[in-house]
Amino acid sequence: MANPHTSSLQPLKTAAVLSTVMLIAAGCAEDRGSGGSGGGGPSVDYGASKEEYAAALADMEPVTLTLQSTAPKGAATGRRFEEYAAAVEEWSDGKITFEIVFSNAIAPANEVDDALADGRLDIGSVMPSLEPAEFPANNVMWDVSFVGRQTPVDGLLQWHGAILETAAQEDALYEEFEARGMKLLLPAFHSGAIAYSCTSERADLDSLKGATIASQSRVQNGQVEALGMQPSTVNYAEMFESLERGVVDCALGTFTVAALNGYIPLAPYFVVDPEVGFGNAGGSIAISLATWESLPLAAQQLLYDRLDVLLQANYESTWDNIADSLTQVEENDGAVLPLAKDAREALAAYNEQALAEAANNSALPDSEAFVTALEQALEEWTAKVEQTAPGLDVGYDEFLEWHAAGYPDLQSYFDQLWSDAMQQRRPGSEA
Repeated sequence: MANPHTSSLQPLKTAAVLSTVMLIAAGCAEDRGSGGSGGGGPSVDYGASKEEYAAALADMEPVTLTLQSTAPKGAATGRRFEEYAAAVEEWSDGKITFEIVFSNAIAPANEVDDALADGRLDIGSVMPSLEPAEFPANNVMWDVSFVGRQTPVDGLLQWHGAILETAAQEDALYEEFEARGMKLLLPAFHSGAIAYSCTSERADLDSLKGATIASQSRVQNGQVEALGMQPSTVNYAEMFESLERGVVDCALGTFTVAALNGYIPLAPYFVVDPEVGFGNAGGSIAISLATWESLPLAAQQLLYDRLDVLLQANYESTWDNIADSLTQVEENDGAVLPLAKDAREALAAYNEQALAEAANNSALPDSEAFVTALEQALEEWTAKVEQTAPGLDVGYDEFLEWHAAGYPDLQSYFDQLWSDAMQQRRPGSEA
């Protein structure tokens, strides 16, 4: 069952621990809450082989889905979309093919939801954080996206495990998408921890006081203000020019954003604390609800199960971009520093306040329970990552050496992720 589209991931094998949970009788189309929409035809067990999927889809009329990538063709950040599409095409034996449009050619990031609802797109990346009024429930989750370890490897895996497990328990997140004509497939993903980079070293409150910084969201604005900085609304495409012209002293974003936008030579002094983070404006993967409901159950299950390929590609491209960024930092005599003690305490205090505000947010039926569940999941996924993918506690100072050794084998991690989180929303599941 080797998958040629990722360097280390084999799409999920049948897990013995799930065999009794996920065994669905052929033709059963019932599912849990928002877990599916009742596609007809035979069901395929979790972990099924390519041959089993091909047999289940043998009578399906071929379909071509329009998928939008956020990146240019072949770019590292677009790997998640291209490799996902290739895997689904292969595993469906050509019954599901894709027309990929690149660089948000059909809809900008804040209009992808509209394009999915009106049929211009079939699958795309929606960013609820860009539309808080339209996605209040999902923004409870994104408002606390700063949680967890901010380390480049185990922190990335911990965050996704905890967020996806907690989201799977919250019907309101899925219902909000369905009310807008979309089926939510993957509630959240991002491309690594948020750091700020400056034209000079600024890690303590004295050096941060009064510095202007390009930030992207309400939560980020509050966080940098807690550090004594002055937020300025500058989109990613304008960060290079804003730094070059001295409009801002610093920029807040992932290492991926820094690498893609080319501003590291202007601001090579990064600060990212391993334990206290900034709000992250990641995305979600959704499909047009009309398209979803037109597909047989086995096709729905395949589109869902091969999200493992999408996530694997997302992780690997994130690590590639971090390596690129850190190389540029070295070439420009920069540095990657943690927050100084006073700044760390100030940011941690703000984050605690933000968690309390999220717990009192009326957009979810029980926001307090959601936040509590997320905090518990973060603790559990710290141990789960160590158990399923040991030895990944890698800091930024040793990342380049780690990256040069090749990608880790994450099969056991993905088995755990599907067992604890993803299987609850798998089409055809009866939880």
